[in-house]
Amino acid sequence: MIECTQVAPKRQSRTKQQRIHGQFHQSVHTTEARFAHLETQVEHLNALLIASPIRDDVQTQPQSPVAGLIDTPTTIATGEGQEVAALDSTNLPPLHHVRPLVEVFLIKFNSVLPLFCPQSLLHLVDEFYSVGSKRRNPVAWAAINVVLALTHRHALQGTTDSTASTNYLSRAQSVVSTVIEAETKLLNIQVLLGMVILLQSSPDQQPPLILIAITFRLAHKIGLHTRASSVDLEPVLARQRALVFWIAYIFDKDLSMRQKQPSVQRDDDIDHSLPLAEIDNFQSGFTGIHNGHITTADGAVTMNYFLARIQLAVIEGGVYDYLYSTRSQKRTPGDRAKALDSLAHALEQWKASVPPEFSAATAPQTVPPDLLPFISFLHSTSFMCAALINQAHAWNIKWVSSLQSNARLGTAPSVPPVWDLLVDEARSLVTLIQALPPSDSSNFCFLLPSHRAPSLHATVADLSLFHEDVDTKTSRIKGG
Repeated sequence: MIECTQVAPKRQSRTKQQRIHGQFHQSVHTTEARFAHLETQVEHLNALLIASPIRDDVQTQPQSPVAGLIDTPTTIATGEGQEVAALDSTNLPPLHHVRPLVEVFLIKFNSVLPLFCPQSLLHLVDEFYSVGSKRRNPVAWAAINVVLALTHRHALQGTTDSTASTNYLSRAQSVVSTVIEAETKLLNIQVLLGMVILLQSSPDQQPPLILIAITFRLAHKIGLHTRASSVDLEPVLARQRALVFWIAYIFDKDLSMRQKQPSVQRDDDIDHSLPLAEIDNFQSGFTGIHNGHITTADGAVTMNYFLARIQLAVIEGGVYDYLYSTRSQKRTPGDRAKALDSLAHALEQWKASVPPEFSAATAPQTVPPDLLPFISFLHSTSFMCAALINQAHAWNIKWVSSLQSNARLGTAPSVPPVWDLLVDEARSLVTLIQALPPSDSSNFCFLLPSHRAPSLHATVADLSLFHEDVDTKTSRIKGG
């Protein structure tokens, strides 16, 4: 036997952060390829949706809440009448591994953002694994993959696994055309919305923007934005439809403000009441899970987080409407200032409604670690609204120029009247972000380009104090 004595050159191993970034970019590349194809189908899809009457799960009252919230496992036909290839679970973990992860998802994520009815999701998982591969539903398969991707992305099981999250998301994306073109049910919209939540942390925001538009087209098709479409449905299903609509609304307005593009859902075309302020425990069988409510570590204070997110989304919509919309550019300076003052007042009222225990400054000491990412997103979004309203952000060229002059020449930067409050809020937010677990902190940075804004404000304040201190000392020296 001849032994090989040649030694392959060693390649420098990549750091964990580099591997995570590589996985992200690979996922983004795959996403862009799929959505390039989807973009060509959007116009055709819209034409079909407009021509189609409202039907599917609105047409008849389901026999049970579970039956109405999920599809029955079956094969789905394409537009050409050809069956989609039967799915098996060989690329999914066994049921005894998946079900506990789904339960963790329901307790730690879904209880805050109630995307699924707990009983219906568990029934869907059990049903998917119990039937033969030829009868498995691709939409249900995609839903399971989305749930597992969210579980691993947010480290709900205890440790983060970016590779697993990326793989589960890619599998769900592989049947996105089927999810869109299949008979429209609530589950289809939940799957697409889950993808939006996952893709919002991508550096490329085009995929979630496209997906949220398609999500709302399907939601409008089954009347998810109106109470009238749910009047004959079981209360549990009607309630879940409203919750899913509001989650879609939250991410629609958030993407609109961050990307400075019009939102899909018009506020004057909504016929839904906001979720009740009191705890709604209608989902019996899951003790302790309250839709959208969070509690401090000692259990003393409860906050309706879901309602707070919806109210903040309304303000985000106002930020776009009053700052970036075509209509806002046609306003007189006086009308524009008056509108922004009204928006600033609404934001201050919203801040006052948040219990002190859930503030950015206090949350690291009072809120369970699992809830800190949700609190961080809430306050980072609030801070971004305040920065945009007061024109103290990196997109304001005039303000940035004044900061550059401050750094070079020591001149006083141009700051808004509420500058001191913004700086205090920025410093509290930086402390909150630093309290996040490493995995959540990494996701948070990808999710929020505005995470740099608090640091920027705090740095500017420190520079100002530095120059003031130098000027004071200089004056003392000159004065003897």
